[in-house]
Amino acid sequence: MKRVIAAIFYLLAVVFVLPVIATILLSFSNGFQGYIDLLFDCFVFYPMFWNSVIYAAVITIVQLLVIIPCAFGFSQAKFKGKGVLFTFYIVLMMMPLQVTILPNYIGLRDMGLIDTPFGIILPMIFSPFGVVVMHQYMKNIDNSVIEATRLETSSVIRVMLTSVIPQMRVCIFAVVLFTFADCWNMVEQPMLFLKDDSLKPLSVFITNAQNYEGEVLFPAAVIFIVPVLLLYLFFNENLEKGLTLGEVL
Repeated sequence: MKRVIAAIFYLLAVVFVLPVIATILLSFSNGFQGYIDLLFDCFVFYPMFWNSVIYAAVITIVQLLVIIPCAFGFSQAKFKGKGVLFTFYIVLMMMPLQVTILPNYIGLRDMGLIDTPFGIILPMIFSPFGVVVMHQYMKNIDNSVIEATRLETSSVIRVMLTSVIPQMRVCIFAVVLFTFADCWNMVEQPMLFLKDDSLKPLSVFITNAQNYEGEVLFPAAVIFIVPVLLLYLFFNENLEKGLTLGEVL
């Protein structure tokens, strides 16, 4: 039975890997001409690539600064309506992007943030996904360490830095990976919130690759895969540890 289950998982792994392999092979269908067209003749590629890096990095870092205290508050604070508020977070997390994108657009328009980098960064900072995951993970950390730290200091920040975050490393690495990948892959938001091509990320470039000269689509797709793949390889061990804890999700 174990061999059958293992065979099924290997088969599913192959199915998921095939599109990546096909993309790499197709990028070399004309030798290196596609990469030459992309890297030496399509200069709009470079600002869009770095826009993706900046958006994903800034959103991931700032989001951590928001969601860790928020999750800690849900875990430790006692106030009326906490359960209802957390349920609201879960509902928001389950909502598809198409449901929230119009309210986001209206809010950004009224604040004058359409066609600015903040129009992309601001809505992503307050994603409920990380709050829900970290709150669930905090249920399994050693509260005695937190209580011991509270005897030494009344600073909430110091409590988080010395007794909470060290116990949350695995979860933080997992959230970083998923958040960075989500930001790196965003398409709808920049297409709707940005008009200036110089502000758009690489995902939009790939979506509109037919508008550029040369066979740039598949080479750009291969380069697009690389940062997330490297991040996964870097955080792979911690991610596996996080996913093996069934209580997290």
